[in-house]
Amino acid sequence: MAYEVLKQLQETESSADDTIREAEERARGILRDARASARALMEKAMAEAVAEGKSIIEAESAKAQAEATEMLKRNDELCRELRDKARANIPRAVDLIVERVVTSSGNR
Repeated sequence: MAYEVLKQLQETESSADDTIREAEERARGILRDARASARALMEKAMAEAVAEGKSIIEAESAKAQAEATEMLKRNDELCRELRDKARANIPRAVDLIVERVVTSSGNR
């Protein structure tokens, strides 16, 4: 009877050891899967962040280009206006210079 109890105890311990080994193996598998999932999620998040960053940069670049084009257009228009005003004043400036040259040379 004592032999049977010891044998049953050994079997129980062996079964408990097997259960512990299986539980540890399952835990390692779960941990391995969790790490792989976390790594995949991080890679996906990084890829999305990079794509979003590129999209933002492209949008802002297009916006800046549009603003620069508009500013160049306004500056060209301003230059044309100033040139036209200056050309309109040329006859008056010539008359003024001729008047001063003629007046200073004594030919009144």
